Amino acid sequence: MRQSFLSSISKEGPKTSENRKHLTYTVVFMIVIVLLGIKSFQGLVDFYVNDVTDYNEWTADLGNKFETDEASSFYGKLQFINFNGAVRNVLGQHEMNNIIKLNNGYLLQPHSPADDNLLKTYSDNVIALDRYLKEKGIAFIYVVPPYTVSKYDPELPTGIYDYANANIDHFMELLEPAGVPTMDLRELMHEDGLNQYDMMYRTDHHWTTEAAFYTYGKLEDRLVDQLHCKVDERISDIDNYNVITYEKWHLGSYGQRTGSYFAGIDDFNLFVPRFSTTIQRLSDSEQGSMPQLLYDMEPLQNRDTKSKYTYDHVFDDTLDDYRNLDCPNDRKIMILTDSFGKALTPYLVMGFQEVRYVADDEMEQFTKEYIDQYAPDAVIILYHADCLSDQNDKLNFIDFKN
Repeated sequence: MRQSFLSSISKEGPKTSENRKHLTYTVVFMIVIVLLGIKSFQGLVDFYVNDVTDYNEWTADLGNKFETDEASSFYGKLQFINFNGAVRNVLGQHEMNNIIKLNNGYLLQPHSPADDNLLKTYSDNVIALDRYLKEKGIAFIYVVPPYTVSKYDPELPTGIYDYANANIDHFMELLEPAGVPTMDLRELMHEDGLNQYDMMYRTDHHWTTEAAFYTYGKLEDRLVDQLHCKVDERISDIDNYNVITYEKWHLGSYGQRTGSYFAGIDDFNLFVPRFSTTIQRLSDSEQGSMPQLLYDMEPLQNRDTKSKYTYDHVFDDTLDDYRNLDCPNDRKIMILTDSFGKALTPYLVMGFQEVRYVADDEMEQFTKEYIDQYAPDAVIILYHADCLSDQNDKLNFIDFKN
């Protein structure tokens, strides 16, 4: 009887100890969950009151607004995304949060095939614009910037398809019979033996500052020939710049969705001219050097990979109207562009007497009357491949068809 009783105690003792451990783990787990919930609730309040998110790019669309808002402000989301990306990287997975990692490590959000009718509409608009500009004696160039996926070396993982290059090729084929002047940087880079991937950020859809500088050189040659003018030859010579490298500084829009361990972090290079420039911003008449007026150096003071906006913020002031007070020519350039034009505009501003910008979300102002009033010597269109993949206003100017 005693032995049986002692045996039961010895058997129940470990069970009781194990139960206490389980209870302790459960309590600790619940405390962590509660604390995370409190912090997330505070973040949600901050999101609603001050429009502040813990992470400014990846927001899952969960269908329900409250759930989506909670996901946007969840405490520690950065750490969770980084951990998720690190694990996927170790496991060799190519997909995360609707972003694809190419075989060479570059990140991509694939494009679907463009609607043929939409491409036809857009091409008709561009053709009509070209005809109108020709009647006015105004030069025109439709510029195709490089795209993350090279058409000559796609690097797409097995089973992944992207149609951006095909969309661009089809669009160019529609423009060609009408004789629209074009400049396809994808082709020029290939002909010059450049690796197109070196011209793109690994974690972003944008081109690099090097790509924009290269493009200016090509545009300068074309515009000087067409406009019969002289430009400062120092602008297109890399030896006349200090190239400042900010290592592992830029985590682009795709990198924000996958974390800093999925594909790494991009370096960011800034080209600062060694020669003097005197520029005037037309909106407020402020004068200064090109870097003073067009570069915002604040985002380069402290490294913050939680912000995808290194590229956008540094060049945020470039998309404006400027006059070059030291220019050796009197030519005026009008450029229709999206954020891709931000890295290019500084060189155009230094190269020509006046540069006027038309925002891609303000195309209603781009009319015959606007052209006639400003009387530019050349018009440039430069848009990312997105402009062909869906219904938008970038190429939706119809005044020139009338």
